[in-house]
Amino acid sequence: MSDQGVPQRFLDLAQRARGPRALSEAGLRERFGDPAQVELEGGQVWRARWEDVSVLVLVLDVGTHEVSAVPVTIDPQGEDENSVVVDGSRTAFDVDVTVWTGLASNIPVRVLERVVDAWGEDLLECTVARIQGRSGPVAAGVREGLPIRSALEPAAEVRADVADDLEYLRRAPGLPVEEAGQPAETLASLLGDRLDLALLCNALQLPQPQVMKLLRGKTPLSPDQIDTVASATGLAAEQIARMVRPLPADLVYLVEHPRWRSVWVRQAQRMGVSETQARLSGGYGAFALAARQTGGGPTDWEARLRQFLRDEDGAGEG
Repeated sequence: MSDQGVPQRFLDLAQRARGPRALSEAGLRERFGDPAQVELEGGQVWRARWEDVSVLVLVLDVGTHEVSAVPVTIDPQGEDENSVVVDGSRTAFDVDVTVWTGLASNIPVRVLERVVDAWGEDLLECTVARIQGRSGPVAAGVREGLPIRSALEPAAEVRADVADDLEYLRRAPGLPVEEAGQPAETLASLLGDRLDLALLCNALQLPQPQVMKLLRGKTPLSPDQIDTVASATGLAAEQIARMVRPLPADLVYLVEHPRWRSVWVRQAQRMGVSETQARLSGGYGAFALAARQTGGGPTDWEARLRQFLRDEDGAGEG
């Protein structure tokens, strides 16, 4: 896969027409602007990725933490009786695109990486009608998919692979979200009278202020730290893992939004950790800063997040 734009094989397929310009990094910026400013909307085609799994999806509807989407494929080619095939002249890819309407589902917004195309309202309406099993407007350049007659056909394998990839994306770990009326359980409350701060500081090899943040759920425990605390306290690791304080929904919405995706990828590379851990660190870092703020009024989560990242970058440079 190319580092920017869309997977290289898609660019290769589009060499003979407008695809190279439309799908190149320069072309994407020309059409959609700064990736960090793109608004998520229905009708857009996004590259969804988690670790080494990547799928193109057509966004149907946008929720708070999920999008309703349907996978689309270009290469390898394949289609089934539930799909629709869009002529290349209607998209930026300039080759036929299969929309696997039988595989429509919800996926978390945090797996969306880059918008690569935007389809007309008629294509979106035609797709939704097909998913809902009703007759709808027939868009120009769209036909129904041909049925798969045998499980041994290449198209059957393509469909199975896409279904597996979507399931993997749906399982991408997210931040714990605070729910209305949810009790604020922490590791400190779990330990109760058995809390031995000196013991935990020694076991974790951390200063007391950092251990206090862990105990209050203001910073996440890494898997290694969970095991260390379990060994030191005799608690089950599963119990400890559930004690990380959930984050406010507004903060989670911000941190998991696609416009911040490139930030967490860079942070992960800089810190030598996974993208999941980088996002956790950013979310809880912003939360900890907000906990120390003075004055009333709603929290400006974006300002806190940017402040945390500036502080982290400064510490890294030092």
